[in-house]
Amino acid sequence: MSKQKVLIVGGGFAGAFAAKHLRRKAADQFEIELINSTNYFVFQPLLPEVVSGTISAPDAVTPLRYMLPGVSVRMAEVTNIDMHAKRVDLLQGTRRFPQSIDYDQLIIAVGQKTDLSLAPGLEAHGLCVRDLAGAHELRNRVIQCLEHADITQNPDIKKRLLTFVVAGGGFSGVEIMGELVEMIRRTLRFYPNIASDEIRTVLIQSGDRILPELSTGLGSYAEERLRARNVEFRLSTRIESATAHAAHLDDGTRIPTDTLVITAGSGPRRLATNIGSELRRGKIAVDEFLRVQGRESVWCIGDAASIPMPSADSDQNHYAPPTAQFAIREARTVADNIVATANGNELTAFAYRPIGSLASIGNYKAVAELYGWRLSGLFAWLTWRAVYIGMLPGFSTRLRVALNWLFDYFLPRSIVQIANKSAVDTARRHYASGDLICEPGQIVDGRYLVITGTLEWRVPNPNGQREVVRVIGPGDSWGEAGTNTTILSAGTLSATERAEVLVMHRPDPFMAAL
Repeated sequence: MSKQKVLIVGGGFAGAFAAKHLRRKAADQFEIELINSTNYFVFQPLLPEVVSGTISAPDAVTPLRYMLPGVSVRMAEVTNIDMHAKRVDLLQGTRRFPQSIDYDQLIIAVGQKTDLSLAPGLEAHGLCVRDLAGAHELRNRVIQCLEHADITQNPDIKKRLLTFVVAGGGFSGVEIMGELVEMIRRTLRFYPNIASDEIRTVLIQSGDRILPELSTGLGSYAEERLRARNVEFRLSTRIESATAHAAHLDDGTRIPTDTLVITAGSGPRRLATNIGSELRRGKIAVDEFLRVQGRESVWCIGDAASIPMPSADSDQNHYAPPTAQFAIREARTVADNIVATANGNELTAFAYRPIGSLASIGNYKAVAELYGWRLSGLFAWLTWRAVYIGMLPGFSTRLRVALNWLFDYFLPRSIVQIANKSAVDTARRHYASGDLICEPGQIVDGRYLVITGTLEWRVPNPNGQREVVRVIGPGDSWGEAGTNTTILSAGTLSATERAEVLVMHRPDPFMAAL
């Protein structure tokens, strides 16, 4: 008999472990293929440590081909799923040729994305750490800010460069903030012109406390320890908008910064919204067996799925949270149910009682709730590391991560910046009223086009007595269009209202703004 084709879209915790469990259970029954945009599995809980340099980037990922022997791995981008024809359309290769793959059973495990449409300017100026590229970008940004702050003579620019803002007080936001503080503290000795009291770190949380997933006591402990390391908290506050050089809060506060990290607000990926399936709470609706509603041969697990879980003390359903331990258990259940479907057996409803939650807050401290026990401090940090070592796929990955942790205790942090220096054709920039865009003597190495809003250009007269004012509005432009030409600004350009500007043919929009 020919094997059934099981196609898995997504190589995160849910997709990778579904392929792993399915191969173990019934490799002789199924031809298993996994499609992912990269050829590696990312252990996302370690990304904050990639940012800080505790762990080198290659050691936080595992090649999918190494992790999943016997499973076909295809690096491609899925563009459409036709559930009626049981076909997946995708683009693959360097020339992005369109291809189609038929399936008998389909597992959707595409996860979610950080929703940067929640506030104006976030998409252009907010940084996300959901994958390895995001971790690299944030690390490079922090190092670049320190490098330029060490040499600039402008106090306003220096203040802006040394202000680091994280939006979101959940596990991701707290862990990123803890690692950023630790990274800066341990590398500041290499920057003699930066004093420790010039560093400003701000954590913004929409709720009235951080780590709402944990008990109030553990959340308070984490907040106290971070405050002791000079982290500012803006609780019950949201990001209203972001500009090229500032974060604007809903209470009217403006925080000058060139580093704004967004960890709050998740939304569905485009693929999940385009398949024509019912959405529940912004996710693909599935039944208790993890089947997509109304589809016998399509399953969905992980962050992309809205999975009902009956509550023992309530008549209302709860839903599985988007955590790694739930995704791994969902992967096991969906593998069992696909095998049961092929053999004509009864399906198993998804049920799981989590072991608990852990969060590192830096400086060898963490908070944890495990099996009802509440832990904090050094012991919780050691427990956190032991749990994550056990969850890592493969002995070699565990060994490399353990050695990284060991070396980090004795050796200084690396401040090497490995940035992508390729040219950026276009970039959008947002400015608030009063924001300075260009000043006399600054190099203008691109072409600026106003999309919305108005700007004001002030240029001194030759006699120096009066200023010539020019208003630049939508459709107007200034600067040089050529990629190899630069001019020096002869005047001061600032926004008179909220504005959006398209920058064209600049080698690096971040460096050019410093």
